[in-house]
Amino acid sequence: MRSNTFVRMGGIGLMLLFAASAATADEDSVNKNEAPIYKIEEDWEMHIQHPDPEICSPQVTFFTSPSTDSEDDYFQLQMNYHADEWFDGGGFHVAAVCDGDTIDEARSGTNAPLAFTSDRIRWTNVMAAIGGQLLFAVKDGHGNQWGNFGGPDYLVRIDSEHFSDLSAYDPAQSLEAVDVGFGANRVAEITLKEVRIYRTDGTTQAIEVNLHP
Repeated sequence: MRSNTFVRMGGIGLMLLFAASAATADEDSVNKNEAPIYKIEEDWEMHIQHPDPEICSPQVTFFTSPSTDSEDDYFQLQMNYHADEWFDGGGFHVAAVCDGDTIDEARSGTNAPLAFTSDRIRWTNVMAAIGGQLLFAVKDGHGNQWGNFGGPDYLVRIDSEHFSDLSAYDPAQSLEAVDVGFGANRVAEITLKEVRIYRTDGTTQAIEVNLHP
């Protein structure tokens, strides 16, 4: 499905953390066996050391999947570049991939390449299963170079009845799939800070992760 040049931790450890957090959560807030999960939010932070704007380095890709069994249906966030049929440096790009093909995409309003030393870029990936569709967006983004970014303009979707809920989501899959395809030496750290689960009965659960790929 995709390459990975930045893996540092196996998925088992994070899956155990995920399960343990669910098991110890307050009984009044979350019961994993109750209502389906309809939305997932992932809070990310990326610390850039010395970017090179002349060559749009580094270039980092994040993947969010509705299920550990899904290899060909996922969402993709390309940071500091866009590459599909052509290459375009700077900014960010979101895409919905179904059966291995990009079916929906959105390009950031800015194409500025990362240029600030020690820039800390923070954002939230949101994935939801609503009305026979899988939805994905980037929100609450902020960095020195791009300022505030994200929002409904960067919503992409997949029509799929196969994923009526997100109970098969695993944050370990998101962590393991992080790919620094170019300029890994310019990335000081990438952190999945927190995952929030939203259920159809209105209950929510926040899991503090603070782990690196």
